[in-house]
Amino acid sequence: MAQTIPAPRTEIRRFDIFAEWNRLKARHHHHLPEAQAQAYGLAVAKVVAARKFSGYHPTQVSDWKRRARREDLSEAWWEHLGSAGEFADKIVERMGKTFYQRVFQPALRRAWQEGKKYEQIRDSLRAEWNARRTTATTKSKAG
Repeated sequence: MAQTIPAPRTEIRRFDIFAEWNRLKARHHHHLPEAQAQAYGLAVAKVVAARKFSGYHPTQVSDWKRRARREDLSEAWWEHLGSAGEFADKIVERMGKTFYQRVFQPALRRAWQEGKKYEQIRDSLRAEWNARRTTATTKSKAG
């Protein structure tokens, strides 16, 4: 019996791919433990994606953006912006744990190991997964 490939629960965003890509970077380049790598990946994605941060002083936000761009890990600045639990909620649970573990994470890991750049994979992977999601949603509504 053929094993079906799970579809994501929600649309996969560039933000999701960027957070996971930076989690991988934190693990492999910076040797952070998994929980710290998840917090780092989420924080970098937030800093890069954000137009503004309410509740934070603009100079603090500028500092975080500078540190994210330079991959500065001299102090754990990312702990102010994310956690492993928040990564689980905003990335893993949002798309579905099964999809994350069986499809999303392995695909990004393969791209990483092949030496691809984030810009090379961010849209092609999303297009495939989001198309699969649309097909799965259409089939479930029809059935």
